[in-house]
Amino acid sequence: MPSPRPPLAPTAPPVPPAMGMTRAELDTPALLLDLDRFEANVRRLAAAITAGGKDWRPHSKGHKAPWIARRQIELGAIGVTCAKVSEAEVMVDGGVLSVLIANELASRRAVERAARLQERAEVFICADDPFHVQLASDVATELGVEIPMIVDINVGMERTGVAPGPPALAIARAIDRAPGLRLAGIMGYEGHVLTAWPNEEKRDQTIAAIAGLIESRRLIEDDGMAVGIVSGGGSGNYMFAASLDGLTELQAGGACLMDQFYGTLCHLDELGFEYALTILATVTSRPTSERVITDAGFKTLSAGEAGQPIMAGQPGIELEYLSAEHGVWRREAGSEDLKIGTRVEIIPDYHDTTTFRHDAFVGMRGDIVEAVIPLAARGKLT
Repeated sequence: MPSPRPPLAPTAPPVPPAMGMTRAELDTPALLLDLDRFEANVRRLAAAITAGGKDWRPHSKGHKAPWIARRQIELGAIGVTCAKVSEAEVMVDGGVLSVLIANELASRRAVERAARLQERAEVFICADDPFHVQLASDVATELGVEIPMIVDINVGMERTGVAPGPPALAIARAIDRAPGLRLAGIMGYEGHVLTAWPNEEKRDQTIAAIAGLIESRRLIEDDGMAVGIVSGGGSGNYMFAASLDGLTELQAGGACLMDQFYGTLCHLDELGFEYALTILATVTSRPTSERVITDAGFKTLSAGEAGQPIMAGQPGIELEYLSAEHGVWRREAGSEDLKIGTRVEIIPDYHDTTTFRHDAFVGMRGDIVEAVIPLAARGKLT
């Protein structure tokens, strides 16, 4: 009878990132945020918006982290913009006191959740149809709260939003007269102009888009209603939106992290913004001299959403495709011959479609982990 086998030694569990660890000690793949570059980007964006006489309410849909929102507020923001009520709940829980939910809410439950947040913060919701106005008014009067509401205006992106001019005025009147609601202002998003090029064309398209907001503001004010907030502007055209009379605040936020969309397609790398967000990955296989395999696939980052991810500092290596767990890269002859075990950093194509795949940012100061930043609003879709 064979002798019993000795018990196996317990396997070492994965080591989560922790403050004080070095870059070399991190397991891969990991979502890195270079804090020096991030803060430099925040300061650059905030300074330009402030110089234009505008407030800054950066969108949080890409980072989903109250830690990042609070840091932006410390460096000049007045609050955040969110996409969903659930994101707003996370931001308020995280200490953010002024939130714009820049999507229409079309269910009673969603509006009730936004209404209950008014006890702890100022949370704006928006409308582009009388349906939204009536629903919000019903909820507000039933719960005994006042909900600040913003008219969402289509300025050319052809997504949400009522038409500028008289149609926008009609929604503003409905809000102003509805019990339980306060007309807080108007908003529009000119996302269709962010990649316009050359810059003169981007400037002209920005002016044309924002003109719809300015016209609507004039009509509403001429009708005797105050328009407190006029919100718009993205990272790709902040340099022009910040200088336009009539806007009061910008929602630009993506430039704080940067990616291939903002850097290359929006040309922000020409304005001094730095790539603060990267994926730390490891070369795991070299089946041929031309093929490089990394441990970062489409469960780690996206490709093709807005360009392609690139390997930082590796000009001769281009992505071929991502499978679930593998990045497959093509190496040109004469470029660095990356060996198995080599650590590389990948600049995402679009941070919105990369960050939500991760539980936390690993905040780096140089080569040392300074902060582990939870994506607390990850998975918050309602």
